[in-house]
Amino acid sequence: MRTENSGGPPAAAEDFSDLALAASGAPTQAPDPLAGWTRHAFSFSGSGREYFRIWIVNLLLTVATLGIYSAWAKVRRLQYFDRNTALAGAVFDFRGPPLAILRGRLLAVLLLTGYHYAFGFSKVFGVVVITALVLLLPLLFRSALQFRTRHSRWRGLAFGFDGSLIDAYAAYGEPILLFLLPSTLAALGAPITLVLAVSCVYLLWPLLHGAARLYQQRNLRYGNLTTEIDVPARRFYRYYLVAAGWSLLAALGFGVLTNLILIGLHTSLKLSTDLQMMLSVGVGMLSAYFAYLVALPYLAARISNLMWSETQLPGVRFAVQIPARGYIWLQLRNAVLTLLSLGLYRPFAVVQAHVYRLRHAQVLCEGDLASILAARAHAAPQAAGDATADLFGVDFSW
Repeated sequence: MRTENSGGPPAAAEDFSDLALAASGAPTQAPDPLAGWTRHAFSFSGSGREYFRIWIVNLLLTVATLGIYSAWAKVRRLQYFDRNTALAGAVFDFRGPPLAILRGRLLAVLLLTGYHYAFGFSKVFGVVVITALVLLLPLLFRSALQFRTRHSRWRGLAFGFDGSLIDAYAAYGEPILLFLLPSTLAALGAPITLVLAVSCVYLLWPLLHGAARLYQQRNLRYGNLTTEIDVPARRFYRYYLVAAGWSLLAALGFGVLTNLILIGLHTSLKLSTDLQMMLSVGVGMLSAYFAYLVALPYLAARISNLMWSETQLPGVRFAVQIPARGYIWLQLRNAVLTLLSLGLYRPFAVVQAHVYRLRHAQVLCEGDLASILAARAHAAPQAAGDATADLFGVDFSW
């Protein structure tokens, strides 16, 4: 199973728990209930140089075909990473058809275009398009999860996703409505005070994000084994608050430092007022981007750690400790090198991030992993969700 979302300590405050226990003289570690279990680490046999060759060909062909080849490019990318990622001596594989991905992307472009221009035709047409998005997107997101999992394999056995359509609307309907409602009210000419009041519901986003992730996590399947997880969605608030604090400090620090440099330039070069204004706007945008580069890796590491640390299969657990601080520095470094290289460092950055996540991931089992899964997962049922995925035949993800 892929390790992009893997388990670990639930919050930044826990990073200092060992120091607090040591200072109090209490035991620093509780007995490990999984101490006798067999641990299996992930490994990756690829390299940034190899992936660069795939990436550059994908990029050139995608540009030459006006984006049509992007579906085949995605399949090549997924196959490269899966077939070079191994667990317990066996590699993963991806066998998804590119045409299904192309259909999904064409549908995504159509829906995005409709959303962008809907209210330009009429308010009634705009409301119809928004309603269609609220009704269609949960179905399409579920279809994408089914597509991605059922075409992924390990030891010749496919993964799967068994989430029901009703649960998909419960998980995705509210976040979609939350995202679309303020802009819809603004397009309908609602008073700005009402739009701002409705925008306050964005404070519910961590809770809704948690519900959506739980829907994904508790419905994964390998053969006939289905994942189990019991985590309250409200725990996401903790990560979002910490991420907001770190990103604010990062933005302020970057903004202050850059503005001091601008003041020095103005003093020595006597910059015009217009140029100063342009530079100030640029500094603000860069500060926001810097905050994003700090917050996103932190959230990715902490939320992934939480979700996978609480996920289990019969006889199988996941032990993943992605260090949030190390992951932030890695992504900051990769972002700087990608910008300085005009994007050419991107494939190397992707490989480094993938390897970093794998390095901090393990699968624990009560015995031999292959034997356990072979005994318990060999009789894979044909889930109704697979038929739905074949019926729609789209991959809505990018």
